[in-house]
Formats: sequence, C-alpha cells, structure tokens
Amino acid sequence: MVKALIVLVLGVLLLGGAGFGGWFVYQKYFVAHQDEPKKVEPPPKPPTSFVRLAPLVVPMIGPSRVEQFVTVVVAVEVVQEKQPMVQANQPRLTDAFLTAIYGGIGDKSILSGPLVNIPALKDKLIEAAGKIVGKDAVQDVLVQAVTQRNL
Repeated sequence: MVKALIVLVLGVLLLGGAGFGGWFVYQKYFVAHQDEPKKVEPPPKPPTSFVRLAPLVVPMIGPSRVEQFVTVVVAVEVVQEKQPMVQANQPRLTDAFLTAIYGGIGDKSILSGPLVNIPALKDKLIEAAGKIVGKDAVQDVLVQAVTQRNL
C-alpha cells in the first residue's frame, strides 16, 4: 500500500512538472508578447582622416649623460571636418607631443624599466592632442613605430 502511494505521488509530480513545462514553453514561444524595447544602436562614428607628423626624437638623459634616444612615429586620427585645422596646428601638436614625451620620460610614467610603455605613451599623446585641437576633433593617436637606441 505504501509503495502504491509513493508511485501515485511521483506520477502526480511528474504530470504536474510536464504540464508546467508545456505551459511555460507555450507562453514563451507561441503567445504574442508586447513589443520589447529595441536596442538603441550608437550613432555611427563620423568619417575620419589621418594627419602624419614628422618623427619625434627625444633623448633619455641619465644621471650624467644621454643614455639613449627614443624615436616615435605617430599619426593623429581626426574627424574629417577638422583635418585642415589640425594640419594648420601641426607645429603646436609636435610641441605638445614632445613636451608630453619629455615629461613622461622625466617622471617615468611612460617607461617600463628601460623600455617605453606604448599604451601609456599613447594615452599621454591622446591627452596632449586633445588639449591642442580639442577632444572632439581627435579620435585616436596611432603610434606607428617606436625605436630606442642605446648610446
């Protein structure tokens, strides 16, 4: 008698679970739902162009002498509408980049030991470019080459 009661309870639980599962699937896939809010896509990025700068050569000065030279080649990605303004300000950009690199080498914020830390350098250059031509004009600063020559 006890075994029959256990089998009966298990049967009722199985039928209840199957019924709930069927109802859930029916509600999820076969009943029309109100429109879910659409995902808002970010606006497309404005067209950009590149302004190349002359290579930047900076000496790394040690305690008593110049220990090495660092050469950085960069291109600035700018909004296409602002390209003439950025090209007109190339000397100011070069000055700001040299100042940022000298400062980063001086306080060792762009160095990882004796090597130049490229992501830190890139962040410094983006910040410097934003100050000169405006953060809305500069999309990115592309570091194309970094060479270090020990003396």
